[in-house]
Amino acid sequence: MDITVASRTDVGRVRTNNEDSYFADAALGLFMVCDGMGGHSAGEVASRASMEAIRDEIRNATKVREKFLQTGKSSDLKAVRRALEAAVHTACKEVFKLASKNPELAGMGTTCTVVLIAGHNKGILAHVGDSRLFVMRGGQVHQLSDDHTYVNELVKRGALTREQAKNHPQGNVLSRALGVQPNVSVDTMIFDIDPGDTYLLCSDGLYNYYPDSSELMGGMSDANIEQGMNRLIDCALERGGHDNTTAVVFRMGGSITPATAAVAAEQRIAILKRIPFFAHLTYNELVKVVGLTHMVRVPTGQPFIKEGETGDELYVVLAGEVEILKGSAVIVTLKAGAHIGEMALVDNAPRSATVRAKSDVNLLVMRREEFFSIIRSEPAVATKLLWSFVQVLSGRLRDTNEALQSTRRELTQQSEELEVFLDET
Repeated sequence: MDITVASRTDVGRVRTNNEDSYFADAALGLFMVCDGMGGHSAGEVASRASMEAIRDEIRNATKVREKFLQTGKSSDLKAVRRALEAAVHTACKEVFKLASKNPELAGMGTTCTVVLIAGHNKGILAHVGDSRLFVMRGGQVHQLSDDHTYVNELVKRGALTREQAKNHPQGNVLSRALGVQPNVSVDTMIFDIDPGDTYLLCSDGLYNYYPDSSELMGGMSDANIEQGMNRLIDCALERGGHDNTTAVVFRMGGSITPATAAVAAEQRIAILKRIPFFAHLTYNELVKVVGLTHMVRVPTGQPFIKEGETGDELYVVLAGEVEILKGSAVIVTLKAGAHIGEMALVDNAPRSATVRAKSDVNLLVMRREEFFSIIRSEPAVATKLLWSFVQVLSGRLRDTNEALQSTRRELTQQSEELEVFLDET
């Protein structure tokens, strides 16, 4: 994809030094914002050292990136994600080493929010701290990163509401930062990219002045992204400018057409949201799920599930129609939005029916391996998915019990009628 990018940092109206660093290289497909912290010039050192270490590591990761570009395989995409995560860990060690050698830099650290465009309409986020990544698509702005702050941890545990968190006195206390310790836990996320998507990476010196993220729409939607970015930063400065303010904005070329709308990331997210299994997930969590799936196209008449065979895939129909067959008899026809085979995510039982394409169909596919990877790595998502799964199974058990009771009543009635008939004869 063609990428248009704009970037800028401003010291703000209160501080005398700028502890933010940023990097934006459309050719490399790498974009990042780092917001340093520490006494004297330590914050500047931490953010710059982190940015340079990640940049160099990604420049050296050409083989793993080229392999994914050639194959498009999910296993090779995961290798790219591991390379990005390793680059952030390298940066963490580098910042910690610098702080250990110089007493004036002791305790320094930095936030780090990085996006790497992997290819095949896939992007990868690596994130530590409270800088943020936003995406504008479908006329809405969504936050894709998750703040690593003390207050946000309280919100996730249910100890605070979102409203209470907005004015909390410890709102800027980080729960994670890069370089304070030699190692840090890094959030990574694979996400799908649509043509026309606009992404904003920024430090808290920008988004703190936009308490409602929908306000970012004005700048992110500008046809001239540099002009829009400058408007966002200038407005933050006018509203106080108490911190360094940094933004990197990039927009993916092209636009969604009627021919591609059915398989666009936004459409896939909307379809998943309508499935009971995923109904309780937030937009950010749905992005994580969709990022672990892949799409396949099945021609008319071809089966993709066969009765009696085992499988580990959940299928979601994005476009077209499919038929479910028991033996050679068609039981039902399903249209776009339908899902088939969710039980295969948790067991190895043989498929109970055959499913074939009635017309050319586009399918979203999630394998058991991907399902369990998100269960292991995302406790909040795991809780919601497993709870939804219990609800689905409970509903099916209830329906089965009702069907059995109905059958029992019919049999009882038939037995009574037979007894009356025999008595009369």
